[in-house]
Amino acid sequence: MAFLLVGGNVVSYAEYTDVVQRDQRLFEANEIKIPDQSVFVDVPDFIEDMLRQSTDRINAKIKASTWWQAYNNYVGNTISSVSQIPDFDPNRILGRQQSFTDMCVYYCFKEFLLPLIADFSTAETAEVQRIRYYEDKFNDLFQETLALADWYDADDDGTVNNSEIAYSYRQVRRSRRRNSVVKVR
Repeated sequence: MAFLLVGGNVVSYAEYTDVVQRDQRLFEANEIKIPDQSVFVDVPDFIEDMLRQSTDRINAKIKASTWWQAYNNYVGNTISSVSQIPDFDPNRILGRQQSFTDMCVYYCFKEFLLPLIADFSTAETAEVQRIRYYEDKFNDLFQETLALADWYDADDDGTVNNSEIAYSYRQVRRSRRRNSVVKVR
């Protein structure tokens, strides 16, 4: 689905229907219960609040990443100290929006929803394994999205130009070539 906007600004990368579509069984079996101390009356509002928190956390993770600092240097924003690192602006995401939606849903599952129903007495329970599953999915997609870096409009002109695409390089494990470093777009 599309990002959730309020006043033209992105407040969430996903919405309630994205969560339900990802794991409908949790909702059909009424496994998700709103905590008693919550101010929310119904499950959709509760989950959308969790998705907003997930979006904020993803934005904070991007800003704290070494990739964000390197990307800002790449596009010409000189950063001499950590206090000068600009905030990540979700309104400038022009591509890979489905990846951000998926990341938001995975984060919401692993940090907010599944811990509500998980039995942490043993690491072998299905809920704990699902938390690990969504954590792995989130981390893989997060790293992949940052490595691709072809989705952010750094100069806010409405398009992602070639000068805004930061290529990354990584070593390949096996190679018959002399050079074991490949360019990743």
